[in-house]
Amino acid sequence: MNSRQIAFLRLLLEHEEYLPVSFYAGKMDVSDKTLRRMIPGVNEILMSYNGAVESRPGTGIKLEVNEEERGRLMNSAFMMELMDSGALSGSWNQLSRRMDIALNLLLYSDETTSLSGLAYKYYVSKSSIAGDLKALVPFAGKHELRIAQGYGGTSVEGTESCLRKALAELLLYILDNNINVNAGGGPAAAGMFESDTLMTILDIFTEEDLNFVEGLIKHIETSAGYRFDELEYMEFSVNLLVMIYRVRNGFFMEPILKSNYRKQDGDPLNAMAFELASRLSGSYRYTLSVSETSHIYNILAATHLGNFLLQKELPEEESRKTAVAFGEDFIDAFSVITGINLRTKSTFYVNVVSHITLMLNRAASSTPARNPIIDILLDNYKGTINVCQIICRILTEKFRLPEISFDEICYLMLYIQGELLADEEKMNVILVSNMSNSITNILKHKLSQNYPQWSVLSCDYNRFLNMSQKQYDLILSTVPLGSGEHVIPYALVSPLLDEKDCTVVNNLLKSCRHREDLYLWELIRTRNDLYDIGCTIEGRNRQPTEIPVTGLLKVTALKEVEFVYIHNEAGINRCEFVTDLCRKKLDKVIMDMSNWDFMLFASKMVYLMDNCPDWAMTEFIQNIITEGR
Repeated sequence: MNSRQIAFLRLLLEHEEYLPVSFYAGKMDVSDKTLRRMIPGVNEILMSYNGAVESRPGTGIKLEVNEEERGRLMNSAFMMELMDSGALSGSWNQLSRRMDIALNLLLYSDETTSLSGLAYKYYVSKSSIAGDLKALVPFAGKHELRIAQGYGGTSVEGTESCLRKALAELLLYILDNNINVNAGGGPAAAGMFESDTLMTILDIFTEEDLNFVEGLIKHIETSAGYRFDELEYMEFSVNLLVMIYRVRNGFFMEPILKSNYRKQDGDPLNAMAFELASRLSGSYRYTLSVSETSHIYNILAATHLGNFLLQKELPEEESRKTAVAFGEDFIDAFSVITGINLRTKSTFYVNVVSHITLMLNRAASSTPARNPIIDILLDNYKGTINVCQIICRILTEKFRLPEISFDEICYLMLYIQGELLADEEKMNVILVSNMSNSITNILKHKLSQNYPQWSVLSCDYNRFLNMSQKQYDLILSTVPLGSGEHVIPYALVSPLLDEKDCTVVNNLLKSCRHREDLYLWELIRTRNDLYDIGCTIEGRNRQPTEIPVTGLLKVTALKEVEFVYIHNEAGINRCEFVTDLCRKKLDKVIMDMSNWDFMLFASKMVYLMDNCPDWAMTEFIQNIITEGR
């Protein structure tokens, strides 16, 4: 039971006669409409007490319950009120309070709320509420909404489509945080999300709604031969539930131009959108407009279902061709950057192109995917994200496509990072052991468990001495080896391969994978390669009063180097390194180019600088200064 329901119940208990709805609404500082919406939820609670809110036309409402149950209900309501007020005073931190305010503004967009009413609810001053509303302005602006404050109170204004997108995003944020908390971690706001805010969500989405949407999704999966992943399921469900809630309460999508509705003959998504609209109309007894059907289409298009059906039925569609070209350029760029031929990895190629097809569909329909773990990805893979962001921006300009959201870019990065990690894990290993075959096999089994990507060749010491080591990456031996007996990295391990041995092996792997001297060599080679393919390479010192350079894209790399990408039509291809001699640091790299492929190649510089050790950066800067190119 949320705080509004508790307050309403307490008022009903205090008055035994019929009173107008407006009386209770006035006491609670809500509209009559909001109060009427609360009655079904309160009635569900009252069922446990054999009671109900009785309504008499022209007279009002009152609580109908026998005296015995009334006493029990009064005790329960009192305890709930104490618990709720205690939770509020201790749990309403700034973030949770602002999320709850935003949620209620969006849910009841046709109503106004007063600063004093909000201050009372959250046990803070009106100035704190004013600060909260100001803090919500960027969120509203992001969705083309406006927080309007006037004599009558505060409300949110904007188109229905914008309101629904904002509401769905906020609900998903709250639900994501609640899931994270229940899993053992999460924000400080979690305590509030588990009580009043979550109860508000449960109140607006009835059990009938939840069951209907679940059945609808099962029908889609069965008829299409497709299965939604966990994230898709959540986003699809919430967007449909938001639509049902808004339509049920008299909020409809604004009319659209026919040109904005992708109605194509034979489009399976279009046919499915009409079928879902028909099922919704039949279950809820209202007729959905073309605008609402278009909205359903866009919800469907934001899932992998669209791409799945396109692959089966529309493989030669123009958008598919563009996605393939985009994907191939993307893969080729990262192949150059990482030194791994990603084109040869067929599964990776298919997965990336398929994802890009979906991603571009979402961008075209202005329904980008949300990435709930974006902060985690930034903490761990910011370097790869930087490069991915640059490549995506270059390719959207090259193919004249809508801008791709940062959330989408982070999703795309996962494919690359996954392949990089998998490639790092692959090793050709020699296992030297003079133990019995059974012991050696146990050791090989343990290695396969700890390092499943390894290919391990076992041999005895005498055979090892006559082997070529060139095609191998690592030697593990239960027999001590002399310095002249191995030309590749080596570690001595026990036949049991205990925890201490694994630590030794892991440290050896780190030294193998992070050849720091290679970064300097690669940086210099990449700079010279740019020169060889037609770029003018320039180096200069930063001026103290230098005006910031504007261009197609700016990205600040991990070592505080700013990369500026400029596309020109003048046939100029120039790479300028701007150094700060006082700090002995590279300040920015300006890629001023007319050739899109040169710009893609130049993104390798970002990748190398994000990953190289500090000493390599220092040496590279010195090389720029002394050599000039």
